[in-house]
Amino acid sequence: MLAARITPRVVAFGLAGEMLLLSLLYLPAAAGWTSRFRLTEAIIMTIAGMVAYGVALLLSLEVAAEYRQAHWARLAWLLLAANAAISLVKRSIGSPLFDFLMEGYRTSPLRGLLDNLLVVPANLCLLGGLLAMWWAFHRIGLGFKIERRYWAAMIGVAALFLTLLVFRGSLSQGQSPYLISRIMQPLGLMLLGVISAFGLVLHAYAVQMGDGRLSAVMRWLMFYVLLRGVLVLLRGLLSPKLPLALDIPSDLDEWVFDLLWQVVQWAAAMAAACRAQLTVSAAQQLEQLRAAKAAVVTT
Repeated sequence: MLAARITPRVVAFGLAGEMLLLSLLYLPAAAGWTSRFRLTEAIIMTIAGMVAYGVALLLSLEVAAEYRQAHWARLAWLLLAANAAISLVKRSIGSPLFDFLMEGYRTSPLRGLLDNLLVVPANLCLLGGLLAMWWAFHRIGLGFKIERRYWAAMIGVAALFLTLLVFRGSLSQGQSPYLISRIMQPLGLMLLGVISAFGLVLHAYAVQMGDGRLSAVMRWLMFYVLLRGVLVLLRGLLSPKLPLALDIPSDLDEWVFDLLWQVVQWAAAMAAACRAQLTVSAAQQLEQLRAAKAAVVTT
């Protein structure tokens, strides 16, 4: 079982290791001690992103396989796995490494087209997975309720994204020569707004679950969903003159944004790892009970 090897602690070490490496590369350059190691940073970010989404994909598939008799829970994790798979491809084609092969690739219309062709289905899978998970909780009657304050917050988040779309003068693909890119970018952002609003439902569920292991899964899913939305909103609100994109061009002034987008990827892996660990722990407890029972019988 892969989950027995890729634990939340392993994922946490992966996240911490990447943050440490990127900081060690960037901070001396920011202090003027060295030149910027952009190629090395690009290699680390690309590999780490692919590993993080790869872990999320494989563990989500393992979790989905457990729910043979629970259709909605199985569907939820299959859709989350699909989101991770599409995000893995998006991470690959959006790698800053391509800037060293094709000048200006990450801000080119071609990159925008490829990006938006993947963003929309990825967001659809993520939204579908969250809805299926919510319905699975609802069907088994756990008694979770969404309070009015969460409904108000959800409406507020959705309104923020709508405002950003309405009053934002030009999206990064607004002048793209590809019609489909001009259509799909605002669609992807609208979906992200809905997903971010729904992320508050995950927070509500996590609060009602208390401090258990399942609540940790919900919190990491919430973190994965909401951090993506927050980064896009901050980009649009704090840098209105810059193109709005779902990931940030690798620039010295945008290093923090780059770092936070890397955290987003690991959050997806952490959510899957926490859920998979529930199965590992249950199997270990069952084995201990069997061993204890066998010991009693032999004595």
